[in-house]
Amino acid sequence: MKTIKYALVGPPNVGKSMIFYRLVGRRVKIANYPGKTLDKEIGSFEIGDTTIEISDLPGIFNVENPKDEDEILALSDAFNGNYQGIVVIGAPHVMKESLNILRIMAKKKKVIFVLNMVDLANPAIDEETLSSKLGVPVVYASAAKGVGIQKLKELLASDKGIKTDVPEINVEFKGNIWKAKLLSRPSVAIPTLLGILLLTLMVLLIFVDGTTPFGDSPFALIPAIEPALDWVAGLLVIPGNPLLTLFLKNGIWSGVSVVILFIPYVAAVSFSMALYEQTGLIGALSSGVEKISSKFGFSPRSIVIAFMGASCNIPSMTATKVLWGKRSRTLTALLIPYIPCAPRMTLFIMIASVVLPSYLVPIAFLVPYFATIIAILLGFIIYHSIVGHPSEVEKLPPTPIMMPNWRIVGLRTWDYLADFLKKLSLLIIATTILLWLPSILGPGGITYDVTDSWLGVAGKFLEPVFAPIGIPWQVSVSLMGGWIFKEVVIGILAEFGGLSLIGSLSVASALALMVFLAFYSSCIATLTALAKRVGLALTLVSIAVQLILAVIFAYITYVVVSIL
Repeated sequence: MKTIKYALVGPPNVGKSMIFYRLVGRRVKIANYPGKTLDKEIGSFEIGDTTIEISDLPGIFNVENPKDEDEILALSDAFNGNYQGIVVIGAPHVMKESLNILRIMAKKKKVIFVLNMVDLANPAIDEETLSSKLGVPVVYASAAKGVGIQKLKELLASDKGIKTDVPEINVEFKGNIWKAKLLSRPSVAIPTLLGILLLTLMVLLIFVDGTTPFGDSPFALIPAIEPALDWVAGLLVIPGNPLLTLFLKNGIWSGVSVVILFIPYVAAVSFSMALYEQTGLIGALSSGVEKISSKFGFSPRSIVIAFMGASCNIPSMTATKVLWGKRSRTLTALLIPYIPCAPRMTLFIMIASVVLPSYLVPIAFLVPYFATIIAILLGFIIYHSIVGHPSEVEKLPPTPIMMPNWRIVGLRTWDYLADFLKKLSLLIIATTILLWLPSILGPGGITYDVTDSWLGVAGKFLEPVFAPIGIPWQVSVSLMGGWIFKEVVIGILAEFGGLSLIGSLSVASALALMVFLAFYSSCIATLTALAKRVGLALTLVSIAVQLILAVIFAYITYVVVSIL
């Protein structure tokens, strides 16, 4: 069977990923560029005895003067990769940029030009005329509706790309993208983006996590899953062998449970991101927000992804791979752990409800979030000095608003989820087992009294850090368990007798504990994902910075509340 390889290139927001999924369907794998954190998607389809392999390369803003690693890698891959040809994807709102990429590519590789979104803005000339003027095969397509996909498949299978000098021409269009222009106005874009963020977060909390600022949700997946996980844990009791029982329950099954509980989070956030990308909504809003956000080194997508971390940091961390620019991905990933996730919200509510009068719980609940905002700003300054300012991109016109293709949204969601399970699940389980060992081993060897374990020893060793703010070591030791999963904190509190001690904490100590919990560090799953994105060295720096800021803000909170 003959194999033909083509790469997809083009500006951002032209529906390149939709074309890719229309071509290859479910046959997708996600690969890393060697030695890089940047991903590319590879898929294939067959026509007769020919297999056509398609690689979806990162978006290109500056084809003649690449500014970021993404562009450099995409251009290098396109020109030097083992491809028979290049498919340049364009769209009406970026026609000039698309044709510029086509001209550069056609000088070195055989090319096919695909003009997507013709259902939104129809060219004034037909595709045969445009093909004649450009000197290369042209396909008018609508990835959302499946128009032109079969013709493109046939061109690829017959290897009809052409290497030539493409002339400069202007193409007129019939149609209007007023919706995108309207949404790109800052006065509309900023409140719309905030509304989308809040709506998405509430949907995630109501239907996935179950813990909301207004009480527990009866529709959430996580509370429905947890009893089944507890039931399985109850089956793992080995009579007469407590060590094996603890290993199966608190070691292996604890890690497996963490992975299972993360699946709804990852799926929900991946679905949201895929939906926003497919509709062009974020691309349209970007034009109105980027003038402000770019001053701080963020794209609007960075803001959306980071904000979704309020549900769970893991899928937000995974979603950073859709961001353009290495520095932008790195900076966003380093700040996501400062967003208090929903499990941490549960701990805030538990502590506040035990220590404070009911009428003060809502107010106290906001304290960690105020501290987190300040910590994010400080963290940004620290990480910005290490990472550097992300590359600024050339301003592109706003993306047209489109109806999503639900099949492609589903396929993209599945690929993100499968990538998470493939790359992170075993590592999370292994690390969970590693972190479980200090709870069963102590200076005297194996111990079933957790207070005599190395975990207990570590808790007593850290007592001088927390004692000045009124937090006993039986409570502070549970924070180390939070590295496995924040819900583990409650279990460790119970084992060390910390639950009964929380009720005796002063208001100042309780608020200081909540602030520390808000951002002292993410769970091991998030840290694992962070290491995948930014590398081990920066992950260790992140842990150190978070711990230092957590201690500082916990002390400040204690002092300020004590004075008040």
